[in-house]
Amino acid sequence: MTTRPRRWRTDRLTTGWMLVALVTSGLTLAAHGAVPQPLWTAVHVVTLGVLTSSVLQWSWYFARALLHLPADDPSGRGVTARLLAFNVALVTLVGAMWTGWVPGTIAGAAAIGTVVSWHGLALVRAARTRLGTRFAVVLRYYVAAAAFLVIGCVLAGFLTVAMFAHDAPGWLLAARDRLTLAHAVVNVGGWLGLSILGTLVTLGPTVLRTRIDPAALRMAVVALPGAVGGLVLAATAASIGWLAGLGTGLVVFAAAGAVGVGVPLVRAARRANPGAFAAWTAGLGLVWSLVAVGAIAAQAFVAPDATALRDADLPWLAVLGAGGILQVLVGALTFLMPVVIGGGPGPARIGMAALETAWPARVATRNTALGLLAFATATGAGTLGLWWAAVLVCYAIDVAALAVAGARQARARRAAHPRPDAAATTTTTTTTRSTP
Repeated sequence: MTTRPRRWRTDRLTTGWMLVALVTSGLTLAAHGAVPQPLWTAVHVVTLGVLTSSVLQWSWYFARALLHLPADDPSGRGVTARLLAFNVALVTLVGAMWTGWVPGTIAGAAAIGTVVSWHGLALVRAARTRLGTRFAVVLRYYVAAAAFLVIGCVLAGFLTVAMFAHDAPGWLLAARDRLTLAHAVVNVGGWLGLSILGTLVTLGPTVLRTRIDPAALRMAVVALPGAVGGLVLAATAASIGWLAGLGTGLVVFAAAGAVGVGVPLVRAARRANPGAFAAWTAGLGLVWSLVAVGAIAAQAFVAPDATALRDADLPWLAVLGAGGILQVLVGALTFLMPVVIGGGPGPARIGMAALETAWPARVATRNTALGLLAFATATGAGTLGLWWAAVLVCYAIDVAALAVAGARQARARRAAHPRPDAAATTTTTTTTRSTP
């Protein structure tokens, strides 16, 4: 009997970037200058390495499930190729940034933009074959998100020229801080924010193990133009130095997401009474996202110029990433990994048990550290490094739990459902040994 070839698990790329993020962040905390371009590296290893790898993989996973695409649907061709191309482009970009190689940084940013364009067009093509599905709104969020990241890659090219090119034009040097703010808006708010909001429309109730709110899809449809409009206003205002417009755009974006996606999730949570690690972690991640975006918007209304706002925003962007977006990702992966690995209820319970080891203490420790970190950021009191160290330890435990859970569930799946060729081999060996 022919053995089915094992599929290469592309989610391991995300796990690899998680480990890289832990190492580089730890080195940055422990020794200044241990990593080249420490601030850029810490931010982009998380936003591009960990989060963008996840979005490219899981947005397609949800698109295929929601659209009921067959395994051989032509729109799904190239998923693995896109992930590999993205990772090659990202490694190129990191190496070029570390060495200050301008052509390499531009090529890396352009390649990432090309991959994400390819991803967005594949989603559009898939949606066109299933126009009648009630979940088409989720695809609209993903496509809009991809468009924002392409814009962010274009801005990244200008910014790297301003950073490294000796003959950079004066207007670009003068606009660097403004373009940096716009770059952050379209990448973090547009690409990551819209991807998360779209995913939570359907994944949120699933994690809560309850039905989707009857109004959730309609409210998500209404919210999308407001969220996109708010981001366009914020990015445009940032690029021209109109900081009040930047703050207003962020408020509009946050309000659209909170009402259009958050309110149905709160209703679902009230029915479900969540009591699991995945639900608590993802929910607290959403709360921290609102806190951080609110703080950044408030800073925009009072900052005297783009340079001051950029400096004031950096700690809050870190809180947004570590407290908000990464917690949502960990919560989602905690729920999704046992489902994807499969094997039936028994193996899934084994995997989930490993993932939820001491979860109340983990949730409490991480979010207490984040609270102290946010307080120290807002007041200038306390030691930020201590609380960041605690947050990093919590994420290190999460990565270890994901690895252990995956290995244990895979073993349990193989034991519960041995491959036919393996069973045949075992039977033949036993017969041969028992023959006189």
